[in-house]
Amino acid sequence: MRVYCETNKGLMRENNEDNFIVEESDRFNLYAVADGMGGHKAGEVASSIAIDTVRKYFKKSCGKKDFRAPSFIIESIEAANSKIRDEALSKEECSGMGTTITMAVVDLTLNIAYIGNVGDSRAYVIKNNKIMQITEDHTYVNELLKDGKITSEEAKHHPKRNVITRAVGSEEYVQADIFEIELFGNDVILLCTDGLTTHLTDENILDIIKEYGCSESVQRLIKLANDNGGTDNITIIIVDNTIRGEIYDR
Repeated sequence: MRVYCETNKGLMRENNEDNFIVEESDRFNLYAVADGMGGHKAGEVASSIAIDTVRKYFKKSCGKKDFRAPSFIIESIEAANSKIRDEALSKEECSGMGTTITMAVVDLTLNIAYIGNVGDSRAYVIKNNKIMQITEDHTYVNELLKDGKITSEEAKHHPKRNVITRAVGSEEYVQADIFEIELFGNDVILLCTDGLTTHLTDENILDIIKEYGCSESVQRLIKLANDNGGTDNITIIIVDNTIRGEIYDR
């Protein structure tokens, strides 16, 4: 597997509240993105705590014989949730902070990716020249969309489209969604914060990856998101599992 990643603060934000992980071992690889929220620099603190906690938990547990990716996802997010809440309670400037997190744990032996998420950072898989969003956005607008109260077009411009309904650190208990995806030799995993998907459609993302390949696409996607407004921090991880390069054929 080849991995390409970058984080960018965008054009409108003073600081970057995103964080990410790339950790690889003999059998399991971990990739994750987090998008913090909160006043002053509290969002940056929250995403940093989440990423550091998940990374340490992974490095401590991934080599054990009883390691199970779904359990790891649940337990590491619960640990991050507790640490963020403890920090928020102990420091007034961190009160109310939280973060999204979306991660992929890839089992290299079984060729399976376990995806976990809280919030609206996304995981995609590109298979056979098609892009599929694996995660579901935990947002107010997505709830309206699922209930049929607004259309997809209305969702794009809804004034509350950035209001999330689930975040790490925002409640005493947090529930992560978990998905299991079988990987094949021409698959690509993409993780990103909403600084990318606010400004680019799924089709935009797919077209860039098909045209430029995984190695160039991270920077191309960030540039396009900034060209289209750059209103938020942007973080992208592309995990390239292709063998023959079928994804690039038009």
